[in-house]
Amino acid sequence: MRRSIAVPAVALSLLAFGVSACGTGDSSSTTSSAGGKAAKLQGGPGVDVAAKTISIGDINALTGPAAPLGNAVAAGHRAFFEGLNAHGGIDGWKVKLILKDSGYKPQEHVQLYNQLQGSVALLNSFGSPTTKAIQPQVDQQKIVTFPASFDSLWGADAVMAPVGAPYSVDIANVLDYYTDGGAKKPRVGIVYQNDEYGADGLRGFKAAKAALGFTDAGQQSFNAGDTSFTAQVQKLKAARAQAVVVTALPSATGPIVGTAASLGFKPHWILQGPSYLEQLITKDGNVDSPPTPVAAALKGALVTSFAAPWGDAQTPGMKQLVADHDQYSAKLPPSIYFTLAYAQGQVQAAILRKAIQSGNLTRAGILTAKRNLGTVDLGGIAPNVSYEPQPGPPTRKSLIARIDPTVPGFLKAVAPDHGSQVADSLKMG
Repeated sequence: MRRSIAVPAVALSLLAFGVSACGTGDSSSTTSSAGGKAAKLQGGPGVDVAAKTISIGDINALTGPAAPLGNAVAAGHRAFFEGLNAHGGIDGWKVKLILKDSGYKPQEHVQLYNQLQGSVALLNSFGSPTTKAIQPQVDQQKIVTFPASFDSLWGADAVMAPVGAPYSVDIANVLDYYTDGGAKKPRVGIVYQNDEYGADGLRGFKAAKAALGFTDAGQQSFNAGDTSFTAQVQKLKAARAQAVVVTALPSATGPIVGTAASLGFKPHWILQGPSYLEQLITKDGNVDSPPTPVAAALKGALVTSFAAPWGDAQTPGMKQLVADHDQYSAKLPPSIYFTLAYAQGQVQAAILRKAIQSGNLTRAGILTAKRNLGTVDLGGIAPNVSYEPQPGPPTRKSLIARIDPTVPGFLKAVAPDHGSQVADSLKMG
């Protein structure tokens, strides 16, 4: 499997990446030669055994409040598979992506899933509330699904294939790091989006507070789409919070941090992965562009990143990832969302390779390959993931970074593989 690494890159412009659709193919099996022996391969939905192509669905958020993230994720998927296909594919099999935009709307997500489910072998699904909306159908139809989301629910579902630690684990780990394993007892608050995504971050916050003994400076919620955060920030300031965890989309992170700055409130910010976006530091995400109004306030903030810092020469998979980014997505600046999607592509390729080698590309064969995959080396772009017959999170380690406006992608790793007792004790599902 080609190895790759984290490429932080997200453009705020709503780019639509055209990806060719593919036929499902009616052939159910083919005969191939492996090691000089004839071997019969079973196909399934989304598998054209005659043309040796495999279709992967990608229900993303190319418009709406999560579009800056979704477009970078779509670019990462596209770059990985275009690069993979250019180098011979997966044991001679090529992958085609079918990209759809649900706008981060659960009902639209369900409708698109119903359109796609009969013609894809694997599925990418962007977002927590949107993926939760299709989870019952995904489970029933046994389509291995890669959520661009890290809800704890996915770890308890054998069909889901998250690539990264659950949100609750990330928050537990970063608070363990911030408090030095509980040796320090600061006043810590949280402001979180009032949905499945925010609830999982809050779960990690509560578990960390109970285990580490820091002072709770308040748990403030908001609704997706809110634009005013004065009330939440004033309460955190009144509680004299020394640190504030933000579980939000970047469209809310900027106003939250900006409101705090305007009120003279300067806590140590701790951003849960999707709360961060490179365009929070400069308008276009490039290191040589003018800083945003909140860049100074975010300098030194901790981020539970799901990708290694861009350009890290010590990361084995970085060279190939950068090469594919430059060839297929050069217009996008470095982004952790691009890197996340690229890592997902690596895992998908590993699952499909195992299924091909077993001679079974049916839904059941792909699921069996996923459940028995074992550890996947992601080349340092993210903590390695492991899939076993017994459901569970693919990792309980977190990649913790600090915001540094002077480096591409604006992140420097401070704890690339941080674990904690509190994270290990969290139950999934």
